[in-house]
Amino acid sequence: MKKMKSYAMAFIACLMFGTACTSGFDEFNTNHNEPEYGDIMPVNMLEALLANAGDAMIYRTWQLNGELIQYTVSGTSNNAYHRYVIPNTATASTWAWFARIAANADEMFRLAREYEDPNCEAIAITMKALFLSNLSDCYGDIPYTEAFGNINGSENNQPKFDTQRTVYEGILADLERANTLYNTNKPLDSSRDLLYNGDVTKWRKFTNSLRLRLLMRLSNRNEEFSVAEKINEVFTNPSQYPVFASNDDNATLYYDEVEPFVNYFGSTTSASFTSSRRSCATIIDMMSLPGDPRISAYFVQSGERWTGMESGQPSQETETEGIALLNRENLGAYSSPYSFMKYDEVLFIYCEAIKRGWIAGGDVLAEDYYKQAITASIRFWNSIDTAGTVITDRTITNFLAKVPYNNTLEQILDQKYVALFWVGYEAWHEYRRTGYPRLVIGSATSNDHILPTRFQYPDNTANVNVANYQTQLERLRTVYHGDDDMKTPVWWSKQAAEMGIE
Repeated sequence: MKKMKSYAMAFIACLMFGTACTSGFDEFNTNHNEPEYGDIMPVNMLEALLANAGDAMIYRTWQLNGELIQYTVSGTSNNAYHRYVIPNTATASTWAWFARIAANADEMFRLAREYEDPNCEAIAITMKALFLSNLSDCYGDIPYTEAFGNINGSENNQPKFDTQRTVYEGILADLERANTLYNTNKPLDSSRDLLYNGDVTKWRKFTNSLRLRLLMRLSNRNEEFSVAEKINEVFTNPSQYPVFASNDDNATLYYDEVEPFVNYFGSTTSASFTSSRRSCATIIDMMSLPGDPRISAYFVQSGERWTGMESGQPSQETETEGIALLNRENLGAYSSPYSFMKYDEVLFIYCEAIKRGWIAGGDVLAEDYYKQAITASIRFWNSIDTAGTVITDRTITNFLAKVPYNNTLEQILDQKYVALFWVGYEAWHEYRRTGYPRLVIGSATSNDHILPTRFQYPDNTANVNVANYQTQLERLRTVYHGDDDMKTPVWWSKQAAEMGIE
């Protein structure tokens, strides 16, 4: 483990790309007919794949998601992300890193097929699906069918863009297949598995839980994708489709206190982590008013009362005195864990599906799952809170009485928003899918005062993959009635569905 992170970064970069990480899909392909760096077992890629996946996701959780969805506010400069002044270089790193990790997972998948290792094959499918879905969720249409490997025996550095529909059809089919591959009779090297310590059963639960997440992402396309039927099938067939059943199943990386397997922010200064990302009034008010016990796990109080900064306001009107800070000890210390997905999200998905009438049970059952979801989230954060605060059952019961289920999707999704804090771009994805929570857009925001609906494609991709980019640009203009900007909706969004975009 001592040299794992630095070795892994250099090795995988050379193995898959041989170019700078800012390149993009056009440089992600490798000729599988040529020999590469000796005989590599698929499981040997898992350790580095997970470590780098954690780094990529946790940084962007902090960098952009919090700013977009009003968890945090970055400083007082006019050029601030919470004012939607987001340069192409910032979003391009999401493209480069997410696609890079998906490509590494694709290489692991190829090796697993060669070595007839079904568990590594299923894990590779899951990690590839996690990052390709996030990439598509951030940008919309992306290269997919031609994204990795060669085409007809030759390298393809000019991959076409596939529709988001095509991407989701492929990813969901892959995850359904992955569920059938896991074999508990074939051991997985626990020393390489930073997520589940070789527990194949938990990996299978992660695969199916991720599939649930992506099915719910398509809630606005229910009739086209039979989303209700497929979610109901998972819910009613737990033996065939096992999903997270407790916080013990969470897809959480528990980092070490010493290098190399440490939280991305462990070696950064406290000031760089907290001072540049102060708490936003939206999340602070939502949590402090009813006395949410998670608030002190997320943030550190700076004044006499819990106070957050207004998002998107003019710099001359911002005041940092007394504003709560991110809790670095829980979020950004060397051993602070990071979750790709947690049990509470599965419970919220079921709760929403019940409320929508996709699962039988009505509001009585929906309320039960609503309470279970909030409780699971509180229990998780209490378990990692370095302050050692003990949250009792009575505390949770009292809190639930202050945020009672009121038979609305809005209430479910507002509480899901609180629970999705520090989980990648999920809260931003959910906002564009549902329109919740109801955010107030600041008067000093750019982007025509529109909360970004997608990221602009990287300049490098536009300049290198010219013909395919121009084709995609025309599609954005004719099909989506927009442009390559942060105002054009992605296909699965509530906005796109209401516009009748197919």
